[in-house]
Amino acid sequence: MNKTLLTIAISGLLLLLTSAYYTAPADSRIGFKAPSLVLDNNNGLSPLQQHRGENVLVTFWTSVDVQSRLDNMHYDRLSRQDGASYVHVSVNLDRSESVFNNIVVLDNLDRSAQFTATVDAQEGIIKGWRLDEGYHSFLLDGQGKIIAVDPDEQTLSKL
Repeated sequence: MNKTLLTIAISGLLLLLTSAYYTAPADSRIGFKAPSLVLDNNNGLSPLQQHRGENVLVTFWTSVDVQSRLDNMHYDRLSRQDGASYVHVSVNLDRSESVFNNIVVLDNLDRSAQFTATVDAQEGIIKGWRLDEGYHSFLLDGQGKIIAVDPDEQTLSKL
């Protein structure tokens, strides 16, 4: 009986001590802290770090995925409206930077919100943000927690 109580007490103490240092893992699901977003071509500073403390809408897209490209255009226009209470960060995952640059001009996108991931960074982004089954947009709160995936205009207007 004493061994059982001692084992339970030690286990409880270890659980208490380790949980004090536990932070929520990064994950691309609602309620979790967003995964990191490292873009090798952005002078080492993540576009998410640039907007720490603000609501951020992160959109992932490619030129070959028509729906993701249309979504990016839509979110880009919404973010430029007066009174938008979030910042739009658009991440292109095309393998060609020249294709990306041409589409930014062709689609009349806000250049300051558009980023392209290098081929080396793309695998980590796709894995970390779970984009292997399709491209999505993630709405993050000021603490970097995901509060919506593929939000609609009504969700964005409530911020």
